Amino acid sequence: MHLKGKNLAPYRTVRTDGVKIHVAPNLMGFASRVQLDVKGGLRKKIDVDIAHEHGPSCSH
Repeated sequence: MHLKGKNLAPYRTVRTDGVKIHVAPNLMGFASRVQLDVKGGLRKKIDVDIAHEHGPSCSH
C-alpha cells in the first residue's frame, strides 16, 4: 500500500461508498465545502468539487 509508514495523523479521514479518503489539513482551512462523488464498481472514480470561502476569483 502506498500509505504504509506515512504519518496520516494531520489528515482528516472521510469514508464514503466504501472508499476511505484522507483530506489534507490545509484543504480543510481553505475550502468552505468539499463534495466527493465516488462512482464505479471494481475501479473507483472520484470526482471532487471544492468551494472556496471567498469565491473562485480569490488568489490565496
